[in-house]
Amino acid sequence: MQYRVEGTAAYVPARVATGRTRVKRKTAAKTIDRNRAKALSMSRSYVVFLAIISAATVIMCVRYLKLKETITAQNHVVEQLESQLVTLRSENDALLENVNNSVDLNYIKDVAIHELGMKYATEEQIVWYNTDDSYYMKQYRDVGKG
Repeated sequence: MQYRVEGTAAYVPARVATGRTRVKRKTAAKTIDRNRAKALSMSRSYVVFLAIISAATVIMCVRYLKLKETITAQNHVVEQLESQLVTLRSENDALLENVNNSVDLNYIKDVAIHELGMKYATEEQIVWYNTDDSYYMKQYRDVGKG
């Protein structure tokens, strides 16, 4: 080998390619090609694994879509029932208002007093009882006079 000096550093020329280096390059290329082929090829077990995982994914997606469809249908039914409930409540309120308007308390009072002979209670007929701060009292026997 010859050295050439440029400035203060010595320059080492590039190696001349020999047959030995070429053999190493061919072997390295074969190894690279073999590794690349292994990386690109799939074994049967890997293909089966991927098929099972893909099938499971498809099944889960189908189940998800069915559940979503069921929930949507149930929401639609709930909306219909809520609509019916609102309609029934409004009808009920209207009927209650009609009943309340149809009852004439003055007419009932007039019939009770004049036709049936009912009278207002007098002070002598009213009996007062003390309770235990509750607004509820049970009567177990007839209440006598005073």
